[in-house]
Amino acid sequence: MITTVVLDIGQVLAAFRWEDYLKECGYDKELREKVAKATVLSKYWGEQDRGAIPEEEIINCCCELDTTVEKEIRQLFHDITKTVIEYPYARDFIRTLKKNGYKVYLLSNYGERNFAYARENFTFIPEADGQVISYEVKYIKPEKEIYEALLSKFGFSANEAVFLDDSAANIAGAGEFGFHTILFTEYEKALRELRALGVRI
Repeated sequence: MITTVVLDIGQVLAAFRWEDYLKECGYDKELREKVAKATVLSKYWGEQDRGAIPEEEIINCCCELDTTVEKEIRQLFHDITKTVIEYPYARDFIRTLKKNGYKVYLLSNYGERNFAYARENFTFIPEADGQVISYEVKYIKPEKEIYEALLSKFGFSANEAVFLDDSAANIAGAGEFGFHTILFTEYEKALRELRALGVRI
């Protein structure tokens, strides 16, 4: 029986809208692709979520990948909180799960500055029973240590929990611990899959 629901944040409870942000900046397609390749699509982006390297060092590394868009790269990092927006359903989703007796935890790859903004502005954050955020533990999904940190911190059994994430790799990582898993692609579809597992939602 499932007693616990674990939720990713990005693309599950909040939209990671970096492509929209770059369009809003007025950049043409070529410029958007260059900025993206040096930032959100680069090997350094995940290190921001890990929290082991100072942000300025990560920014410099991204700039070195393509010096022709250094100005735009620095602007993206300056405006980084504009790249994420809470989904309208997020707070009520968690509230309904809790009302129906489930523990709800957040497990997300997030950098410190971004999560500080999320904690201040996203209405669903205080609704959850707790969270493990990557920068705090210095591990990122799908590394096994971040799942271990979650299980250790909150003391529930993975086989009594379901984990929702938009990344197949992160889902596979959770599955190795015995979690029930749902690959999140669309809210209504996720609700149907939760119900199929016996979750009252």
